Amino acid sequence: MNIKRLMLFIIIITLSLGLIACSSVKSNLMKARESALNADISNDNKIGNARIKKIIECLESNDKKGLKKIFSPKALKEAKDIDGGIDYIMAFYKGKMKSRDEGTIPTKDLVEDGERKSELDCKYVVTTNKDRYIVFFIDQTVDTKNPDNVGIFMLQIIKESDRDKVKFDFGGKSKCAGIYRPATVKK
Repeated sequence: MNIKRLMLFIIIITLSLGLIACSSVKSNLMKARESALNADISNDNKIGNARIKKIIECLESNDKKGLKKIFSPKALKEAKDIDGGIDYIMAFYKGKMKSRDEGTIPTKDLVEDGERKSELDCKYVVTTNKDRYIVFFIDQTVDTKNPDNVGIFMLQIIKESDRDKVKFDFGGKSKCAGIYRPATVKK
């Protein structure tokens, strides 16, 4: 009977140690995943912040060629009138940037058959010395299968005061290549 109790005690101790070890491994895996996620978010923020900075620099210096260069080859090919859109947005945006919020940058990542795609949907509120604007853009940051997709796909800018008046859905139903112009604007 003492041998049975001893065996039972050894089994309980062994199982307890196994559970503790599994819990420790799981905890370490969770910490590693969280650390990787935070690094990805930080990198996404850096990419988004660099893009908005470049967009605003181009608008403020009336650099049409520079603005056009940040669009992906696919967006330039699919856009209905990229040059007209750039002319529109250059005339629309007024002033010099005084501040901008940190923005929201949801990321869409997809890995399929060893091919990777990553897209940022970036929204900022930019305050100039003339007005406040909502700036939204879709930036394809990675596409290992089709590199022509890499770059800005869509850019939308409206005055913050027009938010309720203008159809502005952050690329939902109005997702289009190039520069978004409200239906009320002649093309």
